Amino acid sequence: MLGDILFIIFLMMGSCYCIKSWAHSQGFSSNQTAWLFGLWVYHLLIGLVFYQYILSHGGDSYRYWTIGSVNPELTNGWWDYFGTSTYFMYWVNYPFSQIAGLGYLSGTILYASLSYFGFLLAFQLLKASFNKFRNRVFYQVIVLILFLPNVHFWTGGIGKEAFLWLGLVMVLSGIHHFSDKLILIIAGLLLSLMVRPIQGLVLTISVLMVLPFHKTLIPYRKKIFPLAIFMILSIFAYRYIKGSLIYGFNLEWIGEILDWQNQFLASFRGGSSVDMQGYNWIEKLVTVFFRPFIWEARDFWSLAAGIENTFLAIIFCIAVYSLFYLKGRINIPLYLWTALIYGMLLSVLYSITLNNLGIIMRMKSICIPFFIIIASYLYFEVANKRAKV
Repeated sequence: MLGDILFIIFLMMGSCYCIKSWAHSQGFSSNQTAWLFGLWVYHLLIGLVFYQYILSHGGDSYRYWTIGSVNPELTNGWWDYFGTSTYFMYWVNYPFSQIAGLGYLSGTILYASLSYFGFLLAFQLLKASFNKFRNRVFYQVIVLILFLPNVHFWTGGIGKEAFLWLGLVMVLSGIHHFSDKLILIIAGLLLSLMVRPIQGLVLTISVLMVLPFHKTLIPYRKKIFPLAIFMILSIFAYRYIKGSLIYGFNLEWIGEILDWQNQFLASFRGGSSVDMQGYNWIEKLVTVFFRPFIWEARDFWSLAAGIENTFLAIIFCIAVYSLFYLKGRINIPLYLWTALIYGMLLSVLYSITLNNLGIIMRMKSICIPFFIIIASYLYFEVANKRAKV
């Protein structure tokens, strides 16, 4: 217990010092620094809500920390857990939970502190992207996007989304500041690949599709384009060969795995299961982006999800209007192009692999803030054009 208390105090004091030092190094005003501390407190509070939710309802998060599902006879120490996906989570948590003996609350505060740095980088990206608009817009509207509760809920506790959010924002920040912060792209991709390989590969594809368009790479574009295309095709070939070595060199095993995935999730008979296999593509994508609808709420959690999805539907309408006004021209920074491609590719993937609204809300949580940022950027482009008329 004493160790947990000291560890949490260390995390709180360390986070406070890092936020203040980072804000000073970025030249942030006292008002902007206050936003950062407010965002930190908000993130920690929702992390504690996540902590209580897991204790009440259960979930993989607790298993990641306690490492209770692995036979201890098959492992001799920390490095025996090293691997991708769930084993990476075990490997990261092992020194804290098994060696130091820290409790689940300490782990929650640790993950909340780590994932918060993703919000710091996102704050910096917003400041850099919207500096051509009026300051009041940045303070009163744009920063509020970072307070969407769903992304804080799923990244504020022990879970893969905390690392995936951090990895994604590191990559986006690296692209925006390319090539000065190339290390952020590499680190973010590696982190995503280790936590959830398929998601890391999708992020890698998104980076390869966007990075050749960076202004510093224009002189080398004729060489970079073929290389990027080759690497993207290599990723698809790798996934196909890896699966074919197990299931046979044909395309049938892909459909069989998707069917098994849907049947596996449906076997839990959760109250939020949906018949994705019976939907057409429009219904699938509407489900991924906007469900559960607010009228489908059964409890507090589904109501909260419905309210956020309703807000997202309104933002979608604003984005469609903005695109119509701008005649389809999407003039957004490259890092937002990366987020857009990444989010759209994942949405298509989720529409054919997931059939549970709760899981969909968790999986899409790290992409939604950037979808809203893109819509906001387009809308303020419209506002600028109207002001000049």
